[in-house]
Amino acid sequence: MTALLYTFCVTYWAELVELYEYKVADAVDGRVPRGGRRSLTELRDALLSAPLEPMLLRRMMECDRQYRNLLKSGSVAPVLSRPASAAVPEWSAPARADSPESQSWEELQRMAWHTRLKASLLELAQLWGREPDRTTLRVLYTVQENAERECRSIGTRLAVPAVGDPLVSLHDPEVVTDITVGFADLLLTEEGRLRVRTALSAAHEEPFARHPDEDVMEARIAAAERERLAPEARASLVAALRAQYPQARDPRERPAIREAARQLQRTLDDLLAAAPSATMAGTPSHSILYAQAPQSALPTPDDGKDQLVIHLNGGQAAQWRGMDLRWQPIGNNWQLQFGPHVALLRTDLPASERSTLIGPARAQIRVFISGAYVLLSVDGRPEEDIGRLASKARAIALLLDDNEHYANLRLARAAAQLMRGGSVDTAALGSSSAEKYASAPSETLVAFARKGVEALMSRIQRSAPSNVATGIRMAAEQLGLTDDRAIGLHQALHIATFTPESLPSPAAMTSVQLPHARQFVSVLLGQDPVTLRSGERALTLRLDYKGELAAVLPGHPAATLHDLLVVRVPGLSLLLVRQGTWLAAAALHDAPPPSDPNEHTLPGTLENKSPGYNLSHTMHAPFDTKN
Repeated sequence: MTALLYTFCVTYWAELVELYEYKVADAVDGRVPRGGRRSLTELRDALLSAPLEPMLLRRMMECDRQYRNLLKSGSVAPVLSRPASAAVPEWSAPARADSPESQSWEELQRMAWHTRLKASLLELAQLWGREPDRTTLRVLYTVQENAERECRSIGTRLAVPAVGDPLVSLHDPEVVTDITVGFADLLLTEEGRLRVRTALSAAHEEPFARHPDEDVMEARIAAAERERLAPEARASLVAALRAQYPQARDPRERPAIREAARQLQRTLDDLLAAAPSATMAGTPSHSILYAQAPQSALPTPDDGKDQLVIHLNGGQAAQWRGMDLRWQPIGNNWQLQFGPHVALLRTDLPASERSTLIGPARAQIRVFISGAYVLLSVDGRPEEDIGRLASKARAIALLLDDNEHYANLRLARAAAQLMRGGSVDTAALGSSSAEKYASAPSETLVAFARKGVEALMSRIQRSAPSNVATGIRMAAEQLGLTDDRAIGLHQALHIATFTPESLPSPAAMTSVQLPHARQFVSVLLGQDPVTLRSGERALTLRLDYKGELAAVLPGHPAATLHDLLVVRVPGLSLLLVRQGTWLAAAALHDAPPPSDPNEHTLPGTLENKSPGYNLSHTMHAPFDTKN
């Protein structure tokens, strides 16, 4: 963000002063300001030369005093608002496949796939443990043990154990977990996969050794069954022959074991089909934050993706999906900080052990390390994550409703002022303040609304619902708004905080007709563009030259879809949320069609309110949020 952005056609200095206070508070608390430290410096330069009112100027100078004291303390290095321009080549070759960066990229992808593989095998092992004879688990144990014996150059091959073998203990969940994890670890390398396939073929060929006199016994039994004897006498003769040649194992087990081995082979083929393979192309374009190769460098983290690769030597901090990340070298290892959580990433461990979970229970990420590169992967349930985004988007939509001079947005700002211990500035939040909202760029207004929703959600998490409801109702009274509007806003914020929206499973589609009933439709994104239609409107999602997902609507500038985007057009709001390749979209019309009054609707959402609770988009802007 440049100084021009703050000074060109911007008339709402109060919001920019709030944004400056928010960014300075982040810097004082030791966090990286949203947008980076350079954006903080550029905003400061713009405000220092702005024609501020006396009250705003006092707030600005008081906040600026804190920032200057912070710079004097040496905790934050000053950043030039206009760095010296450097010559940038028009084209740079991508990283070669044999470069350290490409090798680390491939290893990180293998490690991430290995974690998913392990989770899938553990789920299958639970199903196999419910089989009457646990035949598949016995085959799995045999394959894993023989493959490891081959790795240690032990020539003796293990036979498939008998049913209920006490030395194997396949009834113990911990033993099954250890066997499954060991089996998955073998599949991490090509050499291990070859050993597994060899051991599996041997188990299918000969599940257990044959008795040395088994052929003689079968011939004598066949002859005895051809004798012209009474059935009782023939059965006694066969029993006597079997007693003469005792069997260690029942030969009738072999067909069941071979079928289990074939089923395990098919399962293994399906799992290995998703394994990443080495390529000659090197790292993909725009795939690594702070990458060494310019062609591979990712400009900014994409909040809509569930993975992020970082070159640790190229920076010290990043913000991704609302998470503040910092790192520093500790000898040959790295220390990663995620909020108050800290993890030591050891680079000297085997590949199967170079991953760890970090973060609170509801927002954990799994970290993989390969040299000076890390891969961050969201470790959670995608349906819950995207459902929370959808609920948050509906709350943002309420704030962007222009009904009654943006009453919801003004009410949210007033409630935020009241909850942080201040008083409501009724003059600044009166109906006349809606003019600046109506003339503001769409991105700025939506970012402002999103920051407000997130700030109020943070307050709701730390407060009793009754206290929050009381605060919003008091703010509504001071602004002359109705209790119904206050109740609707509180309900929508409460749902956005605690209740993920239930979304349908995604399906691969390239053209989608959005329903008129304001329901979400789920789409599985691929490489092909996706067109979303609502009435005569058609919005197209496609990858741009930077690999980012662009939303293109005729007559409107293209917008980038990271994790949440709302496109507002006359009479219609298009709501888009994204989690990785999962896209959910809904259309909200200003004049909804008649519906059954007894139909159940989500409290606090558009269905229960007066016309105009529409939807919008995402960025960062000032609201409340000094915790």
